[in-house]
Amino acid sequence: MFGHPDVALEQVIALAEGYDYEVGHSCQDARLALRIFDLTASLHGLDDEHRDLLHYAAILHDIGYWYDYENHHKHAFRMIMAADLPSLSAREKLIVANVARYHRSARPKLKHKGFALLEPEDREIATKLAAILRLADGLDRGHVNAVKDLDGEVYGDTVIFTAYPPEGNDLERWAGRKKSRFFADVFGVTVTIR
Repeated sequence: MFGHPDVALEQVIALAEGYDYEVGHSCQDARLALRIFDLTASLHGLDDEHRDLLHYAAILHDIGYWYDYENHHKHAFRMIMAADLPSLSAREKLIVANVARYHRSARPKLKHKGFALLEPEDREIATKLAAILRLADGLDRGHVNAVKDLDGEVYGDTVIFTAYPPEGNDLERWAGRKKSRFFADVFGVTVTIR
């Protein structure tokens, strides 16, 4: 895939800073998404390069706020695709843009032009990563870093996540449950967040 992940991350952060992104929320979503990725490796079967792409998408997922809230996920897709990110190949950039695009709202569909541009294998990768990012985004619903840590176990077709501390994150657990539906469908599991 790409050469040096640190250089790519620097470029991604520079892009986000150019659009005055919400640093705390983006970093929290990235932290939680990477934690979910690690906890559910047996489900998604993806590798460290895909983990890096998830990290980049988590940093960039809300840059579309620069235009408006309602369609910020669609704007984020276009902004990432138009960006100069030389450490990412065209394929990697398209995956990152799609993951950011699907962190909220609609699910990936072939009638969406950006998703249709992906090769079939990359559609699966982007869908899995988007499901992880959407769940992570729900777990920071209040944008206040209420979830300090996350644990999880996969038991057959059930995934149980535990958010810490146990108090003070009711909104995040509620939103996480709501946004976990996509994750559950993508991976064919039942998700519990406690």
